[in-house]
Amino acid sequence: MSIVRLMGMLLSAAAATGLTGCATGLHTDAPAGANLAGAWKLDPGASDDPQKVLAQMRTEAARIIARGAQPPPPPLPAHGAAPRDTRPQEEPYDDSAVAAVGPGGHRPDPLQRSPMAHIIQAAVGRGDFLTVRQGPGEFVLDYGTSRRSFTPGAHSVVSAEGGVADQTSGWKGREYVIEINAQLGPEVTEAYGLSADGKHLVEKLHISGGELPAVTLTRVYAPTTEIAPRQLPTDD
Repeated sequence: MSIVRLMGMLLSAAAATGLTGCATGLHTDAPAGANLAGAWKLDPGASDDPQKVLAQMRTEAARIIARGAQPPPPPLPAHGAAPRDTRPQEEPYDDSAVAAVGPGGHRPDPLQRSPMAHIIQAAVGRGDFLTVRQGPGEFVLDYGTSRRSFTPGAHSVVSAEGGVADQTSGWKGREYVIEINAQLGPEVTEAYGLSADGKHLVEKLHISGGELPAVTLTRVYAPTTEIAPRQLPTDD
């Protein structure tokens, strides 16, 4: 094989690899008319109740802990006959019996060390106000107490539950999407877009690949003229 042909094949392969690496489905430029900029305030009545989502996760975590606490099945007898199951018969599931009572008579929260729960709690902890700024090469989420800045189409390494994560963001249809893939934690997707009537901002927070089944928290914001509480902003 000639050197020229070999170099051509290598260059073609490199180009294909580069295209594959960029094929995230997220685009740099917003589609025509997709403008999320403005001052918004959470509408609790139109949004998911985060406490109900956490309660559902807590119940699922308790079930998982209960299953892990069950004794293993008895070993097979020497001649391969079916063993007699001497374990007590299964009783109706009772969440209150899962965790041992801790100091002061309180049971430990099964979500205390849950990365998925921590992500939801952090999102809710940013507050009810959100100012969105978008322009060529930037997308900013300003909560008043903190600020998050993104470059559409860019890749970065950020801190995450359990360590670090790869973060990419950009436009997917008429939504701005942020994808965070942690090395040792759940995968997080945030999508921001306008409601069907164009009058509300809708945030969809989806968490998967963690210690619990996937969950989605939807938050709906209405336009506001109120001033968000302000302090020295920090980037997260």
